[in-house]
Amino acid sequence: MISVSGISDRLFELLDGNRLKEKQQEAFVLQTVSEDGWPHAAMISAGEIIALSRTDIRIALWKNTATAANVRRTGKAQFTAWWKGAAHYVKLHCEPLPPLKKTEYDRDRFACRIVSVKEDVAKYADLTSGVRIRLHSPEEVLNRWERTLEELKR
Repeated sequence: MISVSGISDRLFELLDGNRLKEKQQEAFVLQTVSEDGWPHAAMISAGEIIALSRTDIRIALWKNTATAANVRRTGKAQFTAWWKGAAHYVKLHCEPLPPLKKTEYDRDRFACRIVSVKEDVAKYADLTSGVRIRLHSPEEVLNRWERTLEELKR
């Protein structure tokens, strides 16, 4: 297991916001802590997270969700991604971004700074997949994701 303070080239490639059509089946687990102290897990997609750099991530969460409330309350989250043979565990310190005046999809947006990253690769086995999804309406969802990622860049 490798521990670093910024994401690797391979994880940056996954989260760079480009080639969403190729990444539409990828999903990640975003973990937060609920008010009662229990772990809370939510799924996010390649269209709801973007790496602006190796140390800065932005995420868009549906408004009024437990996940968004947990991030707002604690300022902390961790996401797990599985990509190109490794599991990536990324701890984040998050701050809310101001709401945008004109958006098609009303989301809570967060600017996150990477606290730590662990890349987990087994010596005795190949990691062949993580969470995978199949979109019901790919064109519609990819369009929404592209808009969401553009809004996260602002």
